[in-house]
Amino acid sequence: MKRNTLIYEALSLTAVAIMCTACEDYTEHNFGKREELYEPTEVQVLSFVLNEGNYADLAANADNKRLAEEANDEGKTLADLQSVGEKGYFRGRITPEEYLPAYLRTLIGTGRYYALTTGSSVTVTCLVAQDSTASAEAYVPATSVSAGNYVLFLPGVDLPLAYGEDSTDKYVLYLLGSPKAPGELTFLTPDGISAEQTPANCVFALARSGNYYTIRQGNMYLCADGAEGTFLFTDDIENDIDEPEQALWQVTRQDDGTALIRNVSTGQEICYDAAAETVGAYTGKAGTDGFAVPKLYRKGTVSITVDSTPEPQDVTFTLDADGWTSKGDYLNQSLLGWASIDMEAIYETLGWSIEFEGGIGELNYVWKADAVYGLRASAYVSGKKTPTRAWAISPRMNLKKATHPILTFKQAQKYADPNVNANLQVYVSTDYAGRGGRAEATWTDVTAEVQGEWPDGSSWDFHDGTLDLSAYAGEQNVVVAFLYISTEEYAATWEIKDIRCAEPEEVPAE
Repeated sequence: MKRNTLIYEALSLTAVAIMCTACEDYTEHNFGKREELYEPTEVQVLSFVLNEGNYADLAANADNKRLAEEANDEGKTLADLQSVGEKGYFRGRITPEEYLPAYLRTLIGTGRYYALTTGSSVTVTCLVAQDSTASAEAYVPATSVSAGNYVLFLPGVDLPLAYGEDSTDKYVLYLLGSPKAPGELTFLTPDGISAEQTPANCVFALARSGNYYTIRQGNMYLCADGAEGTFLFTDDIENDIDEPEQALWQVTRQDDGTALIRNVSTGQEICYDAAAETVGAYTGKAGTDGFAVPKLYRKGTVSITVDSTPEPQDVTFTLDADGWTSKGDYLNQSLLGWASIDMEAIYETLGWSIEFEGGIGELNYVWKADAVYGLRASAYVSGKKTPTRAWAISPRMNLKKATHPILTFKQAQKYADPNVNANLQVYVSTDYAGRGGRAEATWTDVTAEVQGEWPDGSSWDFHDGTLDLSAYAGEQNVVVAFLYISTEEYAATWEIKDIRCAEPEEVPAE
C-alpha cells in the first residue's frame, strides 16, 4: 500500500512514544491495534488540468528522461521530450500514458497528494497534438553531384562554409561561425538544413564544365591560388588568375557522404585545418588527421513532421501497489486523415512498420495510408494479382500496468478467398525489436481469437473486431500485426481503421 514516507515516519514515532509512556493494554484500548497506525488510508478521486509549467517540469523529470533514452530513436525521442516542455503539449513519441506517471510521483513526493493511498485515482486533462506531415524545401545530404545549389558542411566541426570579404577587401572562403572567421552561426542541422535558415553566402552553385565543376557564389567563381595556397573569388577568370583551370574542380563523392573537392590546376583540396581552425587549399590533406572534408547538402524537398492543433484529452491513473497505473489508452489511432504510399513516411508518421516476406515483385507498395479508409492493403494492379505476404506491424504497446487490455478495430475487405482468414490474419509478438526485425521475432497467430464478424466481401461496410490481450498484461513490448496474404488467385483489398487498446469500462468476468 502506498503512503508518504514522512507520514510513515511520523506515525512510527508516535507509536514509539505511546509505547514508552503507557502500557500495551492502555495503547490498545485507547488507540486500537498498532498496525492500524501504520496504515493511513485516504482514497480520493481527483482531477486536475496541466498548465504550461507542468509540461516543462514533466520534460525535466529525471525518470522521464531515462524513459526517453531507453526508447530513443537516433535522438528523436529525447528531442520530442524537450519539445513537450517548450511547446506545452504532448506530441510525437511522448504520450501522456507513458510520461505522466513519473510526474505524478513527483507531485506525491512534494506533498500535493501526500496522503493518497491504494485505490485513489487522478484524471489528468492535458493537451495532445497528433503528428502529420508536410513538404518543405530544405538542404538535404546529396546522394550524387550534379548541377544545382549546395551547402558545403564540415562534419568535423558542424559548421558550413561561407563566402564573404575579410578586412582587406579580399574575397575569402570561411567557416560561418568559426572562432577565426566573421559571421555568426544561424543554423546547425546537417540532417535537414532549412532553406529559410540558410544564409545566402553559404549556398554555392556547382555547375558541370566538361568533366569538372565550377563552384561559385552569384557571379563570383571560386579559384585555388597555387602560389599562396589560398582561395580567390573572381568574376573575371581571364584577367584575375593565371589559367582558367584554377576555377575548375574535380568533385568526388565518398561513401560516407563527404566529398573530395580537388582543384584541377593546382591539385589543392578544400579542407578544414583543425589546428588552425580555418579552411584552406591544401595539397594531399583530404581525409588525414586534423583535416575535415566537406559534405554536400543539396537543395530539395523533404517531408517534415508538423503538429495538429493540440486538443484536450483526459487520461485516468490509479494508485496501486506498484505506483501510478495508467488506465488510459495503450494505443489509440484512427489511421485516417493522412495519405501516403511511402513505407518510411508511414513509419515516421503513424509508427506502423511495413515489412514483407519475399518482396513484392513489380508492385510499388502493398500497404498504404489512405486518408478515408485507414491502412489499406492490396496486391491487385492493372488486372494482375501478385503473390505477397505483407505485414503491417503496430506501434509498441506498454502493457506493464495493464489488467484487461482489449484491442478493438474496424475492418472491411473485398475479393478475399471465401475462407477469409486464408488471406487476412492477425498476430501478436512480445519480442519484436523494431522495424526490420519481423523475421527474428516470435509471433503468435491470434486470428481465431478475434471476436466479431469478419467481413465476407459482399460490401465495403466496416465490421468491428475485438481481441482480448489480457494474456499479455504485464508485458512492456506488445505489438499487433495484420498479415495480408495474396496469391495468383486471390488479391483482396483490406482496410483497417480506428484501432484502440484500452481497459474495458466493465472488467470481463473471470
